[in-house]
Formats: sequence, C-alpha cells, structure tokens
Amino acid sequence: MAEHWIAFHRPGDGDLTGYLDPVDDSAFVPLNLIGHPLGEAGTRTEAESVLADRGLTSLANYWWARAPRPMPQSGLDLRAPEDDWEWRRFVIVDLDKSTCTVRLALPEPEEEEATAEVSLPADDVLRIGPPHRD
Repeated sequence: MAEHWIAFHRPGDGDLTGYLDPVDDSAFVPLNLIGHPLGEAGTRTEAESVLADRGLTSLANYWWARAPRPMPQSGLDLRAPEDDWEWRRFVIVDLDKSTCTVRLALPEPEEEEATAEVSLPADDVLRIGPPHRD
C-alpha cells in the first residue's frame, strides 16, 4: 500500500479493515484493503467509522475488470488488458498485504478453477460497478 496511508485496525478485535488516506492534516479518505475509496474525505473519526462499519464487508462486492474469454487457469495479468478482452465480473477469494486473488463470479465451465492475482493497491484494475457502455 502507499507509504502515506495509515492502517486502521477495528476497535475490539484489532482486525485490519482498511486505510486512511490523508488529504491534509484534518481530512482523510477511507480506503478498503484493496485501496478502493469507501467515501468522501472527512475527519479522521468519520473515516475510521466508515472503515469499522464497511471496510471488510466492502470486499464482498462484485468487482469488474477486463479479462479474456475464456480465461486461462493461471498467470493472467489483469493490469495488461488486451484490446479484445471483455468486462467481466469477479469476486475476491484471497487477500494478503501485497496481492488480491480473484476468480470469475459467473465462469464458463472451463473457467471454474481460473484465478488471477492483482498487486495492491488494485483500485485502478478492479471496479466496483459495471462499466459504462460507449
């Protein structure tokens, strides 16, 4: 994650639920564990409240990224999409401090075991909603 981000651990259980991205000395943007903003900049208390409430649950969303059809079983670099790749829906299946592993939410039979890893932060690769059509 970015060096200037501040890790936020949920009070009570100490789970890492996201990061505070300082805009200035008094405003912070709450980011989930893949670096996706969960709201507008606010006070530190406001941003921490968002992360305590939604930091981990936000990861259960569907995520959109461009990928080939069919998707290979492994070794796919979602950061380098080719022109013929389609927007496809993914779910997060694993997460550590440096990578996020995703699989297709609606795979074809030959894609059921296919996964891809994305280095973190991944907010530039994984989108929260379906892309706009041109």
